[in-house]
Amino acid sequence: MGTPLKNPPVYLTLAQVRFNPILKLADFLPSIQESFRQAGYPDFNRQRIISIQLTAQEGQPPTPTPVPQERFLLGNVDKTHTFILDGQSLTLQSTNYGQFETFSACFLEGLSIVNDAVKLAFTERVGLRYLDRVMPQTEETIEQYLVEQVHGLNSRLGGRPLYAYTEAMNEIGNIKLLSRVAIQEGPLAFPPDIQPGNMRITERFTSHVGISAILDNDGFVEGRQVFSTTAVAEHLDAIHKVIGTAFKTTATPYAFAAWDK
Repeated sequence: MGTPLKNPPVYLTLAQVRFNPILKLADFLPSIQESFRQAGYPDFNRQRIISIQLTAQEGQPPTPTPVPQERFLLGNVDKTHTFILDGQSLTLQSTNYGQFETFSACFLEGLSIVNDAVKLAFTERVGLRYLDRVMPQTEETIEQYLVEQVHGLNSRLGGRPLYAYTEAMNEIGNIKLLSRVAIQEGPLAFPPDIQPGNMRITERFTSHVGISAILDNDGFVEGRQVFSTTAVAEHLDAIHKVIGTAFKTTATPYAFAAWDK
C-alpha cells in the first residue's frame, strides 16, 4: 500500500464489471436494493435510457435501432459513491477516491451483493478508469506539470492556445490502456460517456479558473471468464498498477511535489 498524495488531482474514479445478461434483473431488485441500503447506499434511483443498436442486413447499410434500457443507481448519503447496475454490468463511480485498496474493496462488496442475489455465471470485461484535473496555480504553467509529449503543438503554432488533445492506446500483457490528455481553459468537464449526475464533486476541482488538463486513463481486461470475485480483484489490482505507471509517466516531478504539499 503506497502513501497517498496529500492533494491528489483525481476527481472521479470508476470500476466496472460486465457479466452475463440478467434479463429478469428487476425481479431481484428488492433484495439487491435492501442489501445495498444496509451496506451504506440508501439513495436509489431508476433510470430509463435509450441506446442505439446497429442492425446490418446483407447488401444494406447498417440501420440504427433505438433500444430502451433500464438501470438502477444506488448511492451513499454524501453523494460521493454511486453504483450503477443494469442487466449486464455493475459500475462504481466515486468522487472521494481515497486510495485503491479501499476503493477496490468497496466495489467488490457491491459486486458480491449482486452475485449473492443473481448468481453470476461469467465476466466479459473488467475495467478501471481515473479522471484527474491538473490545475496550475497563479504564475505556474501547465508545461510545468506535464511531460512534453502531451503538450501538443500549441506552443509552436503561435497565438493564444485554446485546446490540445492527445490519445494513446497500448496493450500491456492482457490489459489494454487508453490514455487521453485534454488541455483547455474553462470549467471542469467530463468525457461524453460519463454522467456524474448529482454526485458531489470536491470544490477545488469545480472552482478552478484558467487553463487545466484532464488526464483520462482507462484500463480494461476483456475476455469471458468464470465469475470469481478473486479474479476480478486480481484484474483490478493489475490494471491499477498499469494506470499508476501511465500517470507517473505523464506528470512531472514538479507536479508530484505540488500535489504532495
